[in-house]
Amino acid sequence: MKLAINGREVEVDDRHAKTPLLWVLRDVLELRGTKFGCGAGFCAACTVLIDGRNARSCQTIAERAVGKQVITVEGASGRVVDAVREAWHRANVVQCGYCQPAQTLAATALLQSNPTPDDAAIAHWMNGNVCRCGTYPRIRQTIHSAAETLASNRQPERLAAQPDLDVPPLTLDEKRDPVHPYVRVKPDGTILVYSSQIEMGQGVHTGLATIVAEELDADFDAIQVVNAANGVSSSGDVYGNPFSGGFQITGASTSTRGFWLRYRQVAAQARARLVAAAAQAWQVPQNEIEVASGVLSHGSGKKATFGELAARAERLPVPNGVQPKQRTSYKLIGQEGRLRVDAPGKILGETRFTIDVSLP
Repeated sequence: MKLAINGREVEVDDRHAKTPLLWVLRDVLELRGTKFGCGAGFCAACTVLIDGRNARSCQTIAERAVGKQVITVEGASGRVVDAVREAWHRANVVQCGYCQPAQTLAATALLQSNPTPDDAAIAHWMNGNVCRCGTYPRIRQTIHSAAETLASNRQPERLAAQPDLDVPPLTLDEKRDPVHPYVRVKPDGTILVYSSQIEMGQGVHTGLATIVAEELDADFDAIQVVNAANGVSSSGDVYGNPFSGGFQITGASTSTRGFWLRYRQVAAQARARLVAAAAQAWQVPQNEIEVASGVLSHGSGKKATFGELAARAERLPVPNGVQPKQRTSYKLIGQEGRLRVDAPGKILGETRFTIDVSLP
C-alpha cells in the first residue's frame, strides 16, 4: 500500500490497511507530531490535512488515504501555515501545547478555504478542536491576525525551534559546584538553563529563563532551557523541590515559589564569576566592570562576551557574599511581552511528550 505523506511516496505493509492513519503515522512512519487524544474523533488532537482539508486521523483508516495527499505538522509549509504559526507564537497561544499541532493545521485549512473568516466562521470551523487549557479566545484572535498578514504584502517569518539537547549525567564535581547544575555558559554564548521542573503549560521554563537573564544581565534570546535530571548525590537531590520533600518533582503549583530564590542566587553567582574572570584577564578591579546584554566591558575599552570568558570563569570559585539584585533594578522580571520559550517546539510538533518516548 502506497501513501503520499508530506510530499513523498511511502510504502506501508498491506496489513495496516485497516489501521487508523494516526497509528500508521506515529508507529510505522515515526511522525509523532500528530497526537492521540481520545481515539474516538471527539477532540481532534490527531488532525492532519488530507487533500487540504483537516481530518481526524484516528477515524481515517489508512487505505482511505491512498491516492490522496496527506500533510502532517512535520510537513506543513507555505505562506498560510507560516502566517498561522507566526501569529500563534507572537500571541503566546500555547500552554501545554499537546493540541497545538492539530489546532494550527485546522486553522491553516480554514484560511486556505476562507481567507477572511469572521468570529462565527472561526467558531464553526474550529469547534471540534479541543484545547484543555482553554486558549480559545487567543486562538480566535490569532486566526484574525494571521488573516491580516495574508491580506498584506508582508512575508511571515518561518518559525523555528531550538534543537533538543542530550543532557549527560552530572559529574561529581558538577554536582558540588553551586552554579553548574543550573546554569552553564557555552563558548558560543548560549546560556543553558537546566530546569528542575517539567514545563506542562504553566510557563515555568519562560519564568526561569527570565530570572536567569535578569540576574546575569544576559541577552534573553541567548538562553536555552533544557530539562534537568541525573542530579542525585549522596547528600540528596540537587534538583530537589523544597515544597515536596526535597526530591525532584513538578506539581502543586510550586515551580516559581519553590525555585525563585534558588535560580536568582545561582544566576547572580554565575554573573559574579564572569566578572571575576574579566577582572583577572584584564587586571582591573571587579567593581569597574559593567555587564549588559551578555557583554562585559571596562572603561579602558576592553570588552568580552560571556562565551569568551566562560571557560576561565568556570575555573574560578564563586566570590563570597554574592547577592541577587534588588527589585528596583529589574528590567525583565514583571514586564509584559515576553514570548514563551517552549512555544516554537510545541507549535511545530517537535516537543516530546510522554506518549512520544520509545523505551528499549
